[in-house]
Amino acid sequence: MLEDTRNELRTILENVFQQNSQIQLISLITPEGLPILTFNRDTEEGVSELTDSGILNRYAALAGASASLGDRTLSTFSPEKVRLIHVQGNTRDIAIAISPHLISLVVTDPSGSPNLIAEKLNTELKAKL
Repeated sequence: MLEDTRNELRTILENVFQQNSQIQLISLITPEGLPILTFNRDTEEGVSELTDSGILNRYAALAGASASLGDRTLSTFSPEKVRLIHVQGNTRDIAIAISPHLISLVVTDPSGSPNLIAEKLNTELKAKL
């Protein structure tokens, strides 16, 4: 990926974090399961980009496995494709939005609407990738 494109994505992700204080993490992944960018909210320093390849690969694997499992589950009911996975937990809510060019994993505080953020982010980023 070109560095100019990565810088545009960084700017978009930083703006999304500024607009919603409930977001804890956003990870962008290619449909092939390769990490693009991952940002998380630090309690002291604000928002930072994760660069540890082990952590990035774990988030990419989580999103890829979830999308694959969702597709397999849905395919037993109909020929449709999974577009969004949303899990509400006690301490975090997680959404994985899937498009042909991008998978967005969004983690928020409870009731942070990660599904809406992930879908909006995927729509906004389609033009960039």
